[in-house]
Amino acid sequence: MTQRRSLPSMSETTGHFLDTLRVLVAREFRMRYKGSFFGILWAIISPIGTVIILQFLFTKVVAIGVPHFAAFLYSGILPWTWFQASVQTGSTTLNENRDLVRTPFFSKPLLPWTVTCTNFIFYLFSLPVFLGLMVYEGLPFTNALLVLPVVWIVQWILTLAFTVLMAAIGILVRDWPHLLAVVLLFWFYLTPIFYDIGQLPPDTARWFAYNPLTAIVSAHRAILIHGELPDWAALGSVLVAGTALLAASLFIFRTLEDSFIDKA
Repeated sequence: MTQRRSLPSMSETTGHFLDTLRVLVAREFRMRYKGSFFGILWAIISPIGTVIILQFLFTKVVAIGVPHFAAFLYSGILPWTWFQASVQTGSTTLNENRDLVRTPFFSKPLLPWTVTCTNFIFYLFSLPVFLGLMVYEGLPFTNALLVLPVVWIVQWILTLAFTVLMAAIGILVRDWPHLLAVVLLFWFYLTPIFYDIGQLPPDTARWFAYNPLTAIVSAHRAILIHGELPDWAALGSVLVAGTALLAASLFIFRTLEDSFIDKA
């Protein structure tokens, strides 16, 4: 009498998911910087280059009068780069990994997960540069730093939600990654990265509250520059919205999943 094979437990399924995710993230690192002279250092060089250019522009050409502008700018570039790189790369990840997409029983949501994880690691690699900048500019290290991981969790959920949704759209609409690049460019300027939202007129500033990245960037600055706790109400709103969007994105992804193989 043959014994029926039992279904895998939740712990076995989760363990397999995490093991596969770890392998895919390591693969992403190897592929992204394969043949590059500087390798992983580009994850640090790129945001630093952006900071240098914008600092010159807004302190020497058009002075906007923001104290500690280099640290102010870098504290906005860090979370934005994690979000922007994940969403943009996520829009093409299914096309770029078509062999995996066509593999039977492969969990396709792992691909946007991989993109989000990889860019978070790049964020962490760049963080020590900012801490060095804090020392250089004389900014204090306070106990508020202990709540920074809470901000990471909120941004993780929001970033993953958009990345999963963009992955599903990107494989079905081939022009979408190009359109998304334009959308993200507008989004960059609508996020208070190189300007202080407190300097805007109140009637204008209130519209920026509808941008979830405003709360994320403001939370980074509250903790890293001002040594204060972030606006928990704003972060809570982003957490609720991000969780709802993640659930919707996963539902859309799963609904369209069968069509991915034909499009890949």
